[in-house]
Amino acid sequence: MNPVLIVKRLSLSMMVLAASNQVVADEAAIQKKLNQLIPNAAAANIKESVIPNVYEVSLGAKIIYMSGDGQYIINGHIINLDTRENLTEQALNETRKTELGKLSSSSMIVYPAKGPKKRTITVFSDIDCPYCRKLHKEIPALNQAGIEVRYMAYPRAGIGSEAYKKAVSVWCAKDSAKAMDEAMTTGHVTSKTCSNPVRKHMQQAENFGVTGTPNIVFDSGRMIPGYAPANELIKLLTHKAS
Repeated sequence: MNPVLIVKRLSLSMMVLAASNQVVADEAAIQKKLNQLIPNAAAANIKESVIPNVYEVSLGAKIIYMSGDGQYIINGHIINLDTRENLTEQALNETRKTELGKLSSSSMIVYPAKGPKKRTITVFSDIDCPYCRKLHKEIPALNQAGIEVRYMAYPRAGIGSEAYKKAVSVWCAKDSAKAMDEAMTTGHVTSKTCSNPVRKHMQQAENFGVTGTPNIVFDSGRMIPGYAPANELIKLLTHKAS
């Protein structure tokens, strides 16, 4: 083999190895800083972003960016100006989809699709939220379109509030779906207590970055932070990119 070619290949291999070692070192520095900021937190998913020396850091269903030395945090979205693609939103969809897969539907109130299930939406909902009640009226149309609706509790007023107590009562009802229907349509809730998932749902909502209700998460990971009518949701859910 040509000696010059051998040298070039060796140089390239050394450059690749050096770059790989640098990435490993950067990831370690970032994780160390995260451990200082969030003690006992689970290891983050860290990978290179499209910007040199800036890393994409996934924390549950949230994404931040950090410099390779772990000293700087960038809280925002990366957008490719040539293609107009929101790269951060694409990454968030993937992380939310992964986190959805970790949730157990057995703790949710589920309204099954009529006929073959085509899509699923998970809704963080508050019984005292007017727009949550408005969305609840759309469930029959969604179910008829083959969309399963899964409820998780997110009483915005917090633990111990009236909204929280209502959520606990609904989840503790013998027929929780029926109790939810009554609560959403008439406002009446029969007070009950039991071992329930409401507090855990609220923690999981924080993990997804939920700040208001209703908050709709598609099975693809796409999130709609607010009310949308059934016809709009069906249109979005039947679009391949959603």
